[in-house]
Amino acid sequence: MRFLSIATLILLVDLSVSLRIHDNYNIFRNGGRRPILNSNFGMTCQLYSVYNVNQILDFTRTAHQIIEDPNQGLDTCTFDPFPQEVLYIYRIGTTYLEDTGHAVNYIIVNFVGQFFAGFYQYESSEGTVTGLCTFDWGTQFNSFEGN
Repeated sequence: MRFLSIATLILLVDLSVSLRIHDNYNIFRNGGRRPILNSNFGMTCQLYSVYNVNQILDFTRTAHQIIEDPNQGLDTCTFDPFPQEVLYIYRIGTTYLEDTGHAVNYIIVNFVGQFFAGFYQYESSEGTVTGLCTFDWGTQFNSFEGN
């Protein structure tokens, strides 16, 4: 029985850290680059959830505090444009659309709290749907030199 409990725990831990986020719409088609968090920044998740630079900065600060706290933690993920980077996800809100129902919005940050992207997830009849949030036209990007 004890072995079964340990195996179940390992499976749950594995499931919580195995999220892989794809760039299906080629938002990062020019390779690994991070959005610059300045006055030109804007991000939209699922049409109606619009986030500005100040909101994202607040979210990244909170996410970084949680990452550094040994009594807390965030789930990790892999993100196609940054395959070698250890990244974390932090929930920032929800969106409701008649077509999809409730979607949960997240940001992707690294261990020092640098923002990489946003994404959303919702349940459909075919399973969990994950998509990247889009950036406003004025959003600028820096190339990323990982590791």
